[in-house]
Amino acid sequence: MAGARVKRAIIVGGSMSGLLSGLLLRRAGWAVDIYERVDSELSGRGAGIVAQYELIERLRGLGLATDELGVHITTRKILDVLGRLTHEFECPQVLTAWERVYRLLRDAFPPACYHRGRGAAKFTQNADAVQAHFSDGEIIEADLLVGADGIRSTIRRQCLPEVTPRYAGYCAWRALVPERAFAPDVHRELFAYMTFGLPAGEQFLGYPVAGQRSSSRSPPLQCGLVPARRRSNEIAMVAH
Repeated sequence: MAGARVKRAIIVGGSMSGLLSGLLLRRAGWAVDIYERVDSELSGRGAGIVAQYELIERLRGLGLATDELGVHITTRKILDVLGRLTHEFECPQVLTAWERVYRLLRDAFPPACYHRGRGAAKFTQNADAVQAHFSDGEIIEADLLVGADGIRSTIRRQCLPEVTPRYAGYCAWRALVPERAFAPDVHRELFAYMTFGLPAGEQFLGYPVAGQRSSSRSPPLQCGLVPARRRSNEIAMVAH
């Protein structure tokens, strides 16, 4: 409405969920500031992830390009303990990397509204507004506070002090192997798929992970899955 006051939102946590929340709120007409407790640029956190359909639709709705978000695969395979194929079925997916999604969101958010090295200590609220109290003593008031500050969230701890991280009962190992290191026969059997192995009491899976954006401008690799503007991919082997 013309002349209406622009509402203000504070987002605590500047990783992917905070950035996506901030971009969606800005699109809805809010003034948004993001506060991230890490004082350096976030990078290299996590390895391969699946870009689910809902995420891709949200990114497209924000006007962000998703054509080079990751590697497109169509098939999943399941192997038995001897490595023999037991099941194969279609499951189209886009396999990307944490760094790619984060960079896409980070570049779309106004730098002047993204504040690094600012950790929230607590929040208070009244009938009219919410106040974010930062560790440096500053108090900032807004109409909305979004807690997107991770597994050890300060905001969540204040709202739900009884909820704490606990051991899930398993351990996981992750490793990245450069695509060029695969023998041709292994590359042919594994690279273009998400492949699961299910030994007793265990699970392992392998899938291609999109290479970094910074490594571009080289021709496609022989697998035919790599767009011309991306130099390399890696396959992530995850064991549970």
